[in-house]
Amino acid sequence: MTKIEDVSTFSKLAEGADFFLSESFYYIEKSMIDELSSKIFAEKLDSIEPTESDRKLEKKITVTSDTVELLQNDVDIPLTDETLTLISEAWQQAQIEASMLVDQNFNFQHKHVINSINMIGHFNNFGFFIETLVNRHLLFLKLTKEINSFCYSRISLSKIMERIIYIFKEDLNSNKIHINEIVNLFSLRNKTVHYTPENSIALQPKLSEILQIWNQSIKLISIMENKEKIIDSNFTEKLKKNISLFKEKWI
Repeated sequence: MTKIEDVSTFSKLAEGADFFLSESFYYIEKSMIDELSSKIFAEKLDSIEPTESDRKLEKKITVTSDTVELLQNDVDIPLTDETLTLISEAWQQAQIEASMLVDQNFNFQHKHVINSINMIGHFNNFGFFIETLVNRHLLFLKLTKEINSFCYSRISLSKIMERIIYIFKEDLNSNKIHINEIVNLFSLRNKTVHYTPENSIALQPKLSEILQIWNQSIKLISIMENKEKIIDSNFTEKLKKNISLFKEKWI
């Protein structure tokens, strides 16, 4: 590549990293709104008492124990239309209230488990964010002749954790950094990419788990940026700002 092409490539990778970072926090924001909706809905459900007709209906209905048969047929819900309407209205109202309260501060505990399907979007995009910066740093190492073209072509095609271990091998050997949370990040991303029945159940991260991933990511990005000293390399601060706003709002 020419020098102009090199500069253009670095700019494109920066744009990609910006996009993935923005998308990752967009989806975790949606996830937390989902969690708030569920919390409000659970409180509203507690106030809905089953009627005598509901109790009688429940005794009359039998549900098959065969999973496939259950999926293939309409199953009567042992509740009256009146109670079902109240539940439906409670869910709609919970979503409205959650969207109206979104600008307020909440106090979700670190041990809170996030069940929102939107976490697929967060882990996918945050994983791509880290991977894009790793790819950009490898290109930097090639341009500064710390690795030759042959090694670059081999390393750039290796698995993401192998690329990370290569880049940070000295820091890892000296115990200056750890990458256990980064390993967890790409394990979670793999669960979203390979959305098997088992992975769909396993994808239930705690808030504390996500915070640890973010904090370790800051350390890795900072090391790369301190070495690169590229003018547009401010992803450490961008990530810190996103984390700070998230904590201020949700934790």
